[in-house]
Amino acid sequence: MKRIISLHIEGFKKFTFLDMTFNKHLNILVGENEAGKSTILDAIRTVLNQQYRTSDKSVLRDLFNTQMVAAFQAAPSVKTLPYINIEVELELDATQKNASYFYGESYGKRTQQSEKYGIRFECKYDEELGSGMEQSIMEGKIPYEYYTLNWMTFGNHPYQIIKRPLNFLSIDTSNNATVPSFNYYNRTLFVSKYDETTRVRAKNEFRSKLEEAFEATALPPINDNRKFGVDSKKVVLENIISVYEDSIALENRGSGMESLIKTQIALDKANGLDVILVEEPENHLCFSNLQKMLQEISDKQNDSQIIVATHNSMIASRLNLNNVLWITEEQVKTLANVDKDVAEFFVHADDNAFLQLLLSKRVFLVEGATEFLLLPKFYHQMTGRTIENDGVAVISCNGISYKKYLEIARKTNKRIAVITDNDREVERIAEANDFNESNTLQHIFMGETIDEWTWEVCIYSVNKATLDSMINVQKSAKYLFHGENYGATLGKMLNNKVDTAYQMLTSNKEFVLPQYIKDAIKWLSE
Repeated sequence: MKRIISLHIEGFKKFTFLDMTFNKHLNILVGENEAGKSTILDAIRTVLNQQYRTSDKSVLRDLFNTQMVAAFQAAPSVKTLPYINIEVELELDATQKNASYFYGESYGKRTQQSEKYGIRFECKYDEELGSGMEQSIMEGKIPYEYYTLNWMTFGNHPYQIIKRPLNFLSIDTSNNATVPSFNYYNRTLFVSKYDETTRVRAKNEFRSKLEEAFEATALPPINDNRKFGVDSKKVVLENIISVYEDSIALENRGSGMESLIKTQIALDKANGLDVILVEEPENHLCFSNLQKMLQEISDKQNDSQIIVATHNSMIASRLNLNNVLWITEEQVKTLANVDKDVAEFFVHADDNAFLQLLLSKRVFLVEGATEFLLLPKFYHQMTGRTIENDGVAVISCNGISYKKYLEIARKTNKRIAVITDNDREVERIAEANDFNESNTLQHIFMGETIDEWTWEVCIYSVNKATLDSMINVQKSAKYLFHGENYGATLGKMLNNKVDTAYQMLTSNKEFVLPQYIKDAIKWLSE
């Protein structure tokens, strides 16, 4: 199997330095906005497709890492000028044509150097070309026009796309149906689908038929020695082809269907693609079409190496958490070591908040909508700060065992406070205490006695007068809960949890907080 093994980046956009290793088949890149998901895909495209080769040097302003630029401006010199180095290590078959062309030594700034297959991109200041620019550099000016962009194989040979070692396609569903993006997609698919002999035959046949078609128009001559003709250099087959489905060009389909079709075509095994990049496949897709796309990716993941960048929890979980590569703080963490049973559980769990947990600094895990509604109010009441400003998320498990989320949290060093009920089970109280003693980053908070068995009971016990006065009950109603009489007000709270919680939320009243809730807020906000 031909694939990308690893990526090394120095000084490119988001990253001053990054090393990452890819899974053999499926890779799900997740991270906060601006974490670097798109930068990773762009780095791969830059190397394999020689992106920016013909761009004006002014593009370097957007490509250089801002920290490197700041370091240069703080101490201007030729040695501190920003640069870019990207290496893509490949897995190739040693017997394939041109394989040896790519075999040699990788270097970068890593301590271990060895011979591998790969391609290197370097963007650096050319001191010989920039002779005489020293004074300008000392004034903190970056001489963009005197930079050179070089693509070399690890075998130290110039890299040319015509010798690209694997079939590669990049799909960006975040772009609308613009002409340039479709032309690129169609050309790439044309090259990937057909061998060179087939392409050359089609191009020659097209050119011949085009000339015949123009002659058939029988356009009168301009004068005795001049007439109109077709300049075949202006009509190149790759530039005018489109992909059609049911007689409709892909460009003319709706954005959602366009994204789905582009992905389906790319994942078709007949195309012989080795590596497929998909950026934000969730864009423009309704729930049902997103499910179709996920099924396509799941079915084809063993045929190609697929690298997907996403913000969508469904994509990350349905394609298995063990395939997730989490980009954070200029490093990449794999979730391959998350328990296989937990990963499989989230494949089938609807409406999960896996990515919210992964991308938040600190998290409250709660059982349902009541806690979800009121906890932000209680947090602000106790700390004087909002959960948003403190980077705290409140995640309702909605029937999913909080232990499934905790398994993920343990692998990511997240600070998690679980607020749950003890349900009158002494064993649950003991289990929580044991868990808290052995875990420093995740704690479980619940009522300390079986009388404090659920959220509503604990809230009511310390706010009886306030809640009795604000929650309307019918005098003749008993408001039994599971056949037991807890009194009218508490009974109504237990039977109408969300409604009474919303009434508390919008009452503009301050409430006394049960001790375990105060403990949870204090522990997480420290």
